[in-house]
Amino acid sequence: MSASSSRGRPGGPPDDETRAGWSAVPPPYSLASVDNALRLIHVLDERGELRVFEAAELLGVARSTAHRLLSTLAFRGFATHGGDSHVYRPGPALVDAGLRAIARLDLRQVARPHLLALAEETGETVHLVVLEGNGARFVDGVESSQPLRVGLRVGMVLPAHATAAGKAILAALPPGQVRDLYPRGVQALTGRTLQSLDEIERHLATVDRAGYATNHGESADDVAAVGVVVRDHARAPVAALALAAPAERLLPPRIPLIAIRMHRASLAISGDFAAPR
Repeated sequence: MSASSSRGRPGGPPDDETRAGWSAVPPPYSLASVDNALRLIHVLDERGELRVFEAAELLGVARSTAHRLLSTLAFRGFATHGGDSHVYRPGPALVDAGLRAIARLDLRQVARPHLLALAEETGETVHLVVLEGNGARFVDGVESSQPLRVGLRVGMVLPAHATAAGKAILAALPPGQVRDLYPRGVQALTGRTLQSLDEIERHLATVDRAGYATNHGESADDVAAVGVVVRDHARAPVAALALAAPAERLLPPRIPLIAIRMHRASLAISGDFAAPR
């Protein structure tokens, strides 16, 4: 009996997807081909290898259909196979995604005590931010205890060019790479958001010279922020620190002092992240 036909059978052994907690009932309007491809990616990751006939049994489809799905995953780098072999294994795209997830989790653990210390030292809300395409994802943060404060944005993704942390990372990228991140143009969140790629590139040059980025009402009205890049052992940008406060409290004379403290935290995170654990 195939894996797909035994799913949910009383007393039957659980398959890979059941053990992982996947629902046996797809949501309304789901795309079968996308669902099948994702199921194959999951099983490749779980088992380490998958044969065409096993994929066909798992999905309840013809072997030719399973072969086309696996071939497409191989074309996109999520699977690999040698020559005419019918055995598929996880591809570099799948491996890289796993490594990035591990690195992100590890970076959060390393950065956490420094976020806490920076928030206590400055009295403001601080975040750890990573770049996702041309977006800035807030992956961790510590909220200020002051009555008037900027709330946590953990889990949110905002246009990188509209955030201090995102601009700090963009400014640290190799020349020319920033334009590649914006194939569909630039999104504006407020009237102060940078409006074009030319404007973004000019602004990033000033960020690079200053060593930190600022945000004055570019992602939300009445909010100001400072961003400092976090680098790995090879000096490549891996994240950024962001400190945000009500604009009335984060005035220009205070920003350089804030940036100095943030640079200390950034260097400490880089050192801890590169250290063997």
